[in-house]
Amino acid sequence: MARTETFGTAHCFSQRTDMAYPLFSQTKITGNLWTPAKFIASCVSPTLVAPSPKKTADTSSVPRSFDASAPESVHHCDWPAADAAWIGADLLADMAVARQVVTLGHATRANNNLKVRQPLGKAIVVVPEAQRSGVVRMSDVIADELNVKTVELAANEAELVTYKLLPDNKKLGPKFGAKFPLVRMALAEADAPRVVAAIRSGSPVTLGSGEATVELASDEILVTPQPREGLAVSSEAGVVVALDTALTPALVREGLARDIVRRIQDLRKKAGFDISDRIVAAAQAEGELRAAIEAWQDYVKAETLSDELRFGAPEPGMLTEEDSLDGMRLTLGVKRVARDT
Repeated sequence: MARTETFGTAHCFSQRTDMAYPLFSQTKITGNLWTPAKFIASCVSPTLVAPSPKKTADTSSVPRSFDASAPESVHHCDWPAADAAWIGADLLADMAVARQVVTLGHATRANNNLKVRQPLGKAIVVVPEAQRSGVVRMSDVIADELNVKTVELAANEAELVTYKLLPDNKKLGPKFGAKFPLVRMALAEADAPRVVAAIRSGSPVTLGSGEATVELASDEILVTPQPREGLAVSSEAGVVVALDTALTPALVREGLARDIVRRIQDLRKKAGFDISDRIVAAAQAEGELRAAIEAWQDYVKAETLSDELRFGAPEPGMLTEEDSLDGMRLTLGVKRVARDT
């Protein structure tokens, strides 16, 4: 943010951003979003819209409003040149590992039938040493994308899974003949993480000791990772993501609330409401479902632009829908709040 503010102050002196570009009006964009929006509107947009009709692109004495030596028309300006100094290599690397983690996390949810709207307690991540700091820096982004409360780092995959080692019967049966059962037994008793590490590095695996020692090639052993109890795990290209599948009552209620939000949003669409319309919503439910709505009613109201969330049967005039959620009956209703004239 600091670099954007510095650039916007030192190089973009246009004070007429609100007039020239209503989309970025300061009355609509507040807080930390304003400075980058002003920067984009006053510095980048004039040149980028140059292919548009001249009247559109030349609105508000641009580009001379921020550079007196600039050509009279934006259509006489050179195309903006990229400044390599602005490329954040560290940020790009952090985002790359974050995308890997998030992609694997979503795959883990899909493979284990864990709904994306259901919050989970934590995600546990294993990445190469050089990427660990990136995961820490992007932990908030990863947690938000995966809908988990926390993101933790583990030292290695062995903390998250156990390994089942089996010989490749087709290769080792003919190779060892009558001694094949001893090879199977040696594999069962081997240090599984050590064997897996050797296999992944392409090194041969030595089993047994003394005269009973045998050496197996990495492609002669079959490895089956098995998630530890309470975890769902996926791995790819040296990145491992485990999701804690234990659901506390608080997590279950939050998940139900998110489902309620989605269903009210669907009702808004069916009713043909504008995206900015304020509404009154009603919810009729019992037991754990009602408890979830009550606990998260402020969240539900905020997400659905509801001025009120009434408990009980929807009133006449509301668009209603009867459904069930996790086996619990639910009736929802919505109506638009009258607009001020």
